[in-house]
Amino acid sequence: MPWSEQALSYVRKLSPSINRNHYLPFVIDESKCGLVHKDYVPQFQKRPEIFHVTDEAVKLTGTGSKVTRSNAINQFLLKLREEGTFSVLKGWREETYSVFKDGFRSEILFDIERAAVGIIGCKSYGVHMNGYVYKDGELMMWVGVRNPNKAKYPGCYDNIVAGGISSGYGIWETMLKEAEEEASIPEEIMARAKSVGAISYTIVNDYGTAPEVEFVYDLELPLDFVPKNADGEVAGFELMTIDELKEVVITDKFKTNCAGVVIDFLIRHSLLEPDNMPDYVEIINLLHSKHPF
Repeated sequence: MPWSEQALSYVRKLSPSINRNHYLPFVIDESKCGLVHKDYVPQFQKRPEIFHVTDEAVKLTGTGSKVTRSNAINQFLLKLREEGTFSVLKGWREETYSVFKDGFRSEILFDIERAAVGIIGCKSYGVHMNGYVYKDGELMMWVGVRNPNKAKYPGCYDNIVAGGISSGYGIWETMLKEAEEEASIPEEIMARAKSVGAISYTIVNDYGTAPEVEFVYDLELPLDFVPKNADGEVAGFELMTIDELKEVVITDKFKTNCAGVVIDFLIRHSLLEPDNMPDYVEIINLLHSKHPF
């Protein structure tokens, strides 16, 4: 299969078609902020003191403050965790993501446990960085190798730095934190990092949807810099040529959303060009997909 066709097939994993008939919108004060799979609606119906369920939507009962909403939803999720209803909740992290009314930095509707975001189908945000060097005039990229004990994508290739934006954190603040924890990149080097846009997609999995936005940075690293992990989440790092990177980035050896960030990098740096890629435009569109609400 030609590289372009393989890349398209792989990027489609990021934003597969969603059958809206299988979902109900999750609504707070008339704001749609999630999608609940109909197979799991009965779990919400068991808690009428928290949720009002109709044929059209799953709504949070009453109004209340951000704290009140967060506590009610957290109470529901903790019960599901206790019952073992969703295997994904075994990865409970005691870390929350903020769910916004109208996009990042708008009004926060509630905070939700990170591991549970997909159950309600809320939109989450993260940061990813491409770290690269020029060695003897050749562009090469540092990639991380995920810890084999990770619950998701164990042992797979990853961006040099990547992480979700937790409640209360900003974009650059998260970028600096993750760079220190994951690759021991000091702030004076991070000062050279450039914000280069974002990718957006909606992953569909066994328990629902996961709409995500990843803010992307590029950083040309000093040639003598070698990343070192500090938080135990990364097993090591490899410095790859672009040919090596292109070969592996469209395989299951690479974490899917991180592969999307790398493919975006290759396009932006003219390392993939439309004359040689029949699927060029569709790949770009899939890397900037509209979310389902």
